[in-house]
Amino acid sequence: MTYEWTDRSGREWRLEFPIERSAYREAADEAHGYLSGFEAAKASAHAERLTEALVDASATGRGARRSLPESARLEAAIGLVHSLEYVTDAESTGAPDYIRTVEETLVDGCGDCEDLTYLLVGMLSQPAFGYRTAMVILPDHMLAGVHRDDLPAAYADAPTLPGGTYVAIECATSRPVGDFQDEPVLAVYGDGVEYIDRSAIADTGGEFFRDPAQFQTIADASARQPHAPVID
Repeated sequence: MTYEWTDRSGREWRLEFPIERSAYREAADEAHGYLSGFEAAKASAHAERLTEALVDASATGRGARRSLPESARLEAAIGLVHSLEYVTDAESTGAPDYIRTVEETLVDGCGDCEDLTYLLVGMLSQPAFGYRTAMVILPDHMLAGVHRDDLPAAYADAPTLPGGTYVAIECATSRPVGDFQDEPVLAVYGDGVEYIDRSAIADTGGEFFRDPAQFQTIADASARQPHAPVID
């Protein structure tokens, strides 16, 4: 696969990344829900290799790239995800809801908000970045979260999500780090539930989760963690 894109700062990137056909087929045979898809992305060997390739790509070519700060590498990762086509599951697979693996999204070159979020989360969770990541659930939408303390200093003033721990990164649309569409944040799930807005579940949760059991799984996880900041 060859990916070409321009990040928010106008830097042009080109990355060649091989994915075995057998790996793609195996990934496509896996069935994931929202939580298992998130965990699989963080553990993806291809996400790790992709991130290493991205770091290597930033150190090649013109000499100026050798001194790019961490913030530039972060923008490169976000730019790669934004360069992929946004498509709904119905348009791309004919299914009302389908969770792509990292491998599928990279080979297909497209995905919906969950697929693109999992790809970015998969990249930023790898040792090359080492960020604590989260999936952020809004009505009919998902985006990535990164722990505020892990972001480069350039983003020190980025606003945090409810709960105060994570900063939002939109994956389906191009927005500055910390900026996201003005809708209620239902839940932020990293290594457990950091935030859950119970008051919004009844009105909006069902619109995002076609399988109500998916959201109940998060709600149950929150109930088992009394130390987590739960806001009603």
